[in-house]
Amino acid sequence: MIVACQHCDYLVSIQDLGEQQRAVCPHCGNVLATTVRNYSQWIAAFSLSSIIFLLLSLQPHFISYSQHGLKQTISLMAAIMQLAEHYSVFLAALLSTSILILPLLASALILLVHTPVWQKLNPHNARAVAKFIMALRPLNLADIFLVAVLISAFKLTTFAEIEVGLGFWAYILFVLCFIETLSLLSQHQLWQLQQAHFTPTIEHCAKRASTQNLKQCHVCQQISRSEHCPRCLAKLRYRKNNSVARSAAWMLTSLVFMVPALSFPIMDTINLGLHTPATIYSGVEVLWQNGSYPIAIVIFIASICIPLLKAGTLFYLLYRVRHPVNPKVTAKFYRALEAVGKWSMIDVFVVILLVSLVQLGTVLSVEPQPGIVFFTAMVICQIFAVNNFDPRLLWDSLKKYE
Repeated sequence: MIVACQHCDYLVSIQDLGEQQRAVCPHCGNVLATTVRNYSQWIAAFSLSSIIFLLLSLQPHFISYSQHGLKQTISLMAAIMQLAEHYSVFLAALLSTSILILPLLASALILLVHTPVWQKLNPHNARAVAKFIMALRPLNLADIFLVAVLISAFKLTTFAEIEVGLGFWAYILFVLCFIETLSLLSQHQLWQLQQAHFTPTIEHCAKRASTQNLKQCHVCQQISRSEHCPRCLAKLRYRKNNSVARSAAWMLTSLVFMVPALSFPIMDTINLGLHTPATIYSGVEVLWQNGSYPIAIVIFIASICIPLLKAGTLFYLLYRVRHPVNPKVTAKFYRALEAVGKWSMIDVFVVILLVSLVQLGTVLSVEPQPGIVFFTAMVICQIFAVNNFDPRLLWDSLKKYE
């Protein structure tokens, strides 16, 4: 079978892969396909386990804390409802969608497509389901939320006594199963189960698909010269539309949001009637002064360093589209952007959790501040900026590689 690499557009011939093997593009290092022993059984088991543990995490006792004789026990659903009722519907919707609705929907759909039902779907319905699953994959924030829960619990230990319940341990098991589910998910094997890949006629020995008027389907990876994919019927394009302009626009918008996000307070802690507003930097400074060096380093890197590095790296990639040098190196920068993009959401989840969980009136409570809204908008814009960039453009202008 011949496929076109999604990162560099080079045509690569993949022979029948054995169990536990993967095919890697020899030009840019991108993983093209993977095979896992008993693939359907393993991914179905982990996706089903994810659903079960996620539902168990909704039981009444997620976390409890006490201070000066006052104790509060709260569940995930109660925390979301409290956040929506008293503070911000936007933050409540963001929390419920990212940690409950999307993971549950993704797990259910992944379980569905690895049953006999998947093979009976017509190409139109199969395309819609597969496209939705692959779109949900980079939006997985469950692991980020778990790290945020641990950081929030650590922060609370300076004010109150903490006790975790069954819901907390169930959510940890859910995150582990969900991460394994997504790691097993293979776009190549998924579509091979639905409809086998077929190779179009190769007219000459050009290395790249575009030089033979071949377009790769972004849904099922089938290559074809037709206007629509012959396997899933999706519309085919040589490159993402206006990739450079859209990526630049989203990243510039994120930089506009970054100024108030780092300047304004993101939360206000009320302890025995004393208000303590905190920006991202002042929060890191307090953690460092209190000796919480690992937590301070994680927050500083995720909330300050990563957004700045993402902006600088993406603008460097956009520059290299016009002035190509060695795309093998710039392709590594792009893969790094994909890997670290969502980790800036840690601080967002920490604030949301503290606001929704900690409500003991003037004794101990946390309130959101405008900075967290700007920070959330900044992170979302950066995610869209990276997703709109087409890494194949890094190779298009480099004639000597053809």
